[in-house]
Amino acid sequence: MIHAVFPKPNRGYATIMLSPYQSAQGPVLREYRDGRVVIDTSRGELTGRALNRAPSMPAWMPMFGLAY
Repeated sequence: MIHAVFPKPNRGYATIMLSPYQSAQGPVLREYRDGRVVIDTSRGELTGRALNRAPSMPAWMPMFGLAY
């Protein structure tokens, strides 16, 4: 059996807020449509809103022909 190996897209790093005084930074593992990202902290995965990324287009905008 032949297995194809495709490179993973480089999503870079993201910073998320844990509390008003704490944040976490790590490589992005997944991105959700609502703006949340999952980062790897080497102790586990954390999910939150990325502070250093522009907000993505809402899912309903293409249905109405709207764009940024």
